[in-house]
Amino acid sequence: MPLEEGVKRESKRPWEEENENPMAIDKKLIESFNEREKTMLKHTAVFAIAVVLALAVLGLDAPNKPASMTGFWQVDARHSDAKLITDATTDYGKTKLKVTLGFARVNGRVKLDDDPTKSSVDFRIYPATSMSPVIAEDGKFLSHWLENMSNHTLVCFHSKRVVRTPDGRLQATGELAVTRVDRNVEATPSEGYAGPVYGPPMIHRVSREATFVFDFPATNGNAQKDGGIQASGSTRVFREDFPQLVRTVVNTFWPVLVQEENCQTSEASEAYSGTHCTGTFMETPGLPEAPHAANAEDLPGSPNFNAIVGEDLTILVHMRLTASGESMAGGS
Repeated sequence: MPLEEGVKRESKRPWEEENENPMAIDKKLIESFNEREKTMLKHTAVFAIAVVLALAVLGLDAPNKPASMTGFWQVDARHSDAKLITDATTDYGKTKLKVTLGFARVNGRVKLDDDPTKSSVDFRIYPATSMSPVIAEDGKFLSHWLENMSNHTLVCFHSKRVVRTPDGRLQATGELAVTRVDRNVEATPSEGYAGPVYGPPMIHRVSREATFVFDFPATNGNAQKDGGIQASGSTRVFREDFPQLVRTVVNTFWPVLVQEENCQTSEASEAYSGTHCTGTFMETPGLPEAPHAANAEDLPGSPNFNAIVGEDLTILVHMRLTASGESMAGGS
């Protein structure tokens, strides 16, 4: 009997199959592994994209997302100001120009909401003789405050309606009020003259509807700086619409404004030199100088060379807002 007929032939190993060898098998295994690896990477990529989208929807990507500006904000009077501008003429009325009447301090509160109609803007404009207004909106004051003429004026704005404009700014419409305290002065020269005698205070408060348009920073990495927001707004009022406001602001003395004022007193010693103050000095530029005669350099120019017209008043407000810590739920 032939050997191949008496002994059961063992089954061939994979590489012993017809037309196959170990190198071909290895190649197939590698190709199969590569296909599985590509499939796994594809599913991993899809999963990663899904996770990123979920984080974006849920707002969990906070480290790379700027903090929301919604909430209550205080207007920092040390870093905020209002620039008051009106119209004037120079060269004996031949040339029209805009002139800055002065800079004033600003304080108040702003509420920002994702829904603009739920936002609000309230602020007060007052002379820079103090960090806060020295007269109230209703005219209440302390008698010694009236020793300074600039303390007589207070301008307030209270928004009633806030909407977003097509270009992304906030338009706030509300009450613009001016409060002024006046007193008659008697100064009759005589042998017993001891200075001016002031009469009782007379309080005037007038309000009109006005609209401010505000620019708030875009929601990006520069929206907040040092925990605060830089915002600006403006409005323009014509004398025929609000004569009391224009006339009052034009006739008010606005002292020099110093922002970020920091005063330090030197130590008591032989080198004592008093108090040293630093800050940003904001002073209005003067009107053009009237021409002088060639031989009259020390004489003042003609008093009619410049004139304040006061047909309109532009209020430019620059505010630095700091978080007040008040919750939206608690303040609504």
